[in-house]
Amino acid sequence: MCGIAGTTAPDPALLAALCGDLRHRGPDAEGTWTDPEGGVGLAHTRLAVIDLSPGGAQPMVSDCGRYVIAFNGEIYNYRTLRAELEAAGETFRSDSDTEVLLRLLRARGAAALDRLVGMFAFALWDRERRELLLVRDRLGIKPLVYAPLANGGLAFASEIRALHRHPGVDLELDREALSQYLACLYVPAPRTIHAGIRKLPPGHLLRWRGGAAEIECYWRPRVAGTATPSPDEAVEALLPILRRAVVDRMVADVPVGCFLSGGIDSSVIAALMAEETRAGGGPPVRSFTMTFDEPAYDERDAAAAVAGHLGCAHTELPAGAGLAGLLDGALGAFGEPFGNPTSLLIHDLSRKAREHVTVALVGDGGDEVFAGYPRYQGGLWAARYRHLPAWLRRGVLAPAAALIPESSRGRHALRRAREFLTAANLPDAEMYAAWVEYFDPVERRALLDLPAAPARPLADLYRAAPSAAPLDAMQQTDLLSFLPGNLLAYGDAMSMAHALELRLPLIDHRLVEAVQDLAPDLRWGGGLKTLLKGVARRLLPAQVVDRPKRGFNPPMGLWLKTDLRDMVGDLLTPAQMAAAGIAWAPVERLLAEQRRGLRDNALKVWALLVLAAWRRTM
Repeated sequence: MCGIAGTTAPDPALLAALCGDLRHRGPDAEGTWTDPEGGVGLAHTRLAVIDLSPGGAQPMVSDCGRYVIAFNGEIYNYRTLRAELEAAGETFRSDSDTEVLLRLLRARGAAALDRLVGMFAFALWDRERRELLLVRDRLGIKPLVYAPLANGGLAFASEIRALHRHPGVDLELDREALSQYLACLYVPAPRTIHAGIRKLPPGHLLRWRGGAAEIECYWRPRVAGTATPSPDEAVEALLPILRRAVVDRMVADVPVGCFLSGGIDSSVIAALMAEETRAGGGPPVRSFTMTFDEPAYDERDAAAAVAGHLGCAHTELPAGAGLAGLLDGALGAFGEPFGNPTSLLIHDLSRKAREHVTVALVGDGGDEVFAGYPRYQGGLWAARYRHLPAWLRRGVLAPAAALIPESSRGRHALRRAREFLTAANLPDAEMYAAWVEYFDPVERRALLDLPAAPARPLADLYRAAPSAAPLDAMQQTDLLSFLPGNLLAYGDAMSMAHALELRLPLIDHRLVEAVQDLAPDLRWGGGLKTLLKGVARRLLPAQVVDRPKRGFNPPMGLWLKTDLRDMVGDLLTPAQMAAAGIAWAPVERLLAEQRRGLRDNALKVWALLVLAAWRRTM
């Protein structure tokens, strides 16, 4: 796992500075390479995980001298690919997956991407064709941002902040990106908060040659399954794929552990890790759980029970409201506003876990792949709800929904009921967007002083889904938006701030494809995560499988009233909001509702705090 950067206007001093900006991602080694004939320069900082020797150093030049690669990520099937290449006559000078990737790309070009199992973002320079290839992995686990330059050139990096250093990059605020941030609490690809910097979307590649860049999609999830095996047959087929995904991600030449919440996603991963270590006679799995003083958010007992059942070497790591003090560091890692406060938990958890391990397996993606969000149930209920008389839905229930109270103590049932009754009368795409957005178009119009209500990009994604079946469209939308833009973004940024590598078995693309090929009724089966629970019942006690779902979130509503009160007073002021391009009157109303307990606006308040804090650093 590493940091990469480069430019088509290379300067040795600039490349060295880029290494400095990305050193936290790869503290073990760093290197730069400049084409002797001009045209491109590459920078790389290394976190050594596989082949710790200098043989894995980067940028890596092919033995023929034609190709140079800067690679961030892991290729889990590199041993299989290496054996195939050796059978075809290739000889290797290292044990690294980087060399396997380089030789496979030399042999097959972009067609090699179909063979890769892993997480990756890389740059490949072809000295003969004078062509730069940028590639990001299928699901978007590893980040890659780029900036078109005025002279037709290109700059790129693992992080936005590194591109701030490059002369000629337009750092003006992108107002549409700001609107999308308010809607999602993150800026969805391909935009960033800066007008001149863009994110390469997941499953895409960019070719730059002769001052022109072309972007191409090489993989995209297609949740439109029709296969109808029996539930037992489906579980039988999925279990070996999931087992393979976990075992692949345990391969490392450094200590490996896992994050364990006690929920089904992380518990299944820990169970399969323990199964593998027992079979190989290895030491107990190292597991880590973050604990909270607030009981509604704390999962220490459930996690300890799972760890005890599996024989893990378990460590509890306490959290606290002091985590807000990590905000400036987190914003530096993101390079733009990022409003999901769970990122601070991962920031702190990664820092503490890094004292024990270099690699940690995590359960992110289980909700998107295995249909684990309560809103999926809402989407399926909506069709039935619309059979009620319109006068009852629109004239009675929707107005009454505004009166439903909310809780700031981690209990979301009342809020979900209000959101369902308010939005279920809308067309499916707008309904789903209303559920997953934070500031709706009316609120964004007021905050940004726009002449008209802004668009709903998540509704557009929903409408573009390959299947109109509600569950298909909801999962497709989340796999293309919430997963890469939110969960994977903060997982990478916060872990790599501490040189900790996170690996995600539940979004192995082989597993994603196997699940999405199944019919919606089989994926749902009457409840959340039916298929994953079927797998879990073969690995874990029933009380773990049947435990109610609980998200991994900080008690932000409580913290805003206590520890974060001063931050609210310092940052949410008319002057600070004006500097961030936000009108004050709607912010004032939002704060009043929060203080009086009329609405749980905690995440909206936090998003505005983050925006003001980011703006102050620019």
